[in-house]
Amino acid sequence: MRFHFAVAAILFLALALQEFVPVSDWAYGARLLLVHTVFLSAAVAVPMPTMLLFALLAGFLWDARHHVPIYPEESSFGFLVQSEIPFGFTILLLALGGTFIQGLRPLFRRGRWELPVLMVGVCTAFILAVEYIVISFHRGGLEVRPELGWKMLMTSLFSALLSPFLLLFYSRVAHRTQYRIRMDGLRRRHTYDGDAL
Repeated sequence: MRFHFAVAAILFLALALQEFVPVSDWAYGARLLLVHTVFLSAAVAVPMPTMLLFALLAGFLWDARHHVPIYPEESSFGFLVQSEIPFGFTILLLALGGTFIQGLRPLFRRGRWELPVLMVGVCTAFILAVEYIVISFHRGGLEVRPELGWKMLMTSLFSALLSPFLLLFYSRVAHRTQYRIRMDGLRRRHTYDGDAL
């Protein structure tokens, strides 16, 4: 339980730090999605029910912070109308991304990080693409620009590059809180209370 509380605290911290993550002009305006990366990296280290709970927490926090309705001056009717992405949609997207990553959990538990790191980037790209498709559907037209593709690619790359550090950090937190992930391929086999980590 202590490991799960620690991951929840890291999600809250990531939400606060997200405000200070700058936009990279050299990377087509891409920005590291810290909350998404923290969640997707944690999704491979926890069981499915816990992952869904973290998806609910991270998605709710993200939507509560970034869900901006269209204001009256942008509406011809003079009152608030719905936002282009419904509140709670991020919860669904994070749960889908976390479910994809859960399929790699047995590999991760054996100490193989290559595919989980790659999948963090792929799932980030998937989330961004689905959000763009929903926004385009709401606007009534799909406009595909090369800059947008590069921006999604660079955002996904940022997530994939950060994820090994997060996975290593989660392994340290798991060791401190006596939570078993079993990453045998990453370090020598140690014994803890008679069991192999």
